[in-house]
Amino acid sequence: MKAVKIILAIAGVTLLFTGLVFVIGGRPVTGAVMLGIGFFLIIYGLRKPKTRDVVIRQELELSGDVNLEGMKCNQCGGVLSSENVSFKAGAVFVSCPYCSSEYQIEETPKW
Repeated sequence: MKAVKIILAIAGVTLLFTGLVFVIGGRPVTGAVMLGIGFFLIIYGLRKPKTRDVVIRQELELSGDVNLEGMKCNQCGGVLSSENVSFKAGAVFVSCPYCSSEYQIEETPKW
């Protein structure tokens, strides 16, 4: 896409120069058309693309009853709360506030 815009800008400069030569040479209508097309191509070629704001929202939907009050750290035995749950790389992690160990929460099938 960027190469096409550069080529359009170069073609616009060429048309500006050629249109100026035609205007000076006694062909004002043809020169004016070339100048107009040249200006358009330069403006279109040098215009910055529009940027869009992208909002990424992650939600955690747990199936069934989940009781975080009963979760304890496997390393130190500290009690874990819902404030220790976080998303990283699309997975749900629980970090222990006492020993700083992390665990990935994996839902096991109930069948």
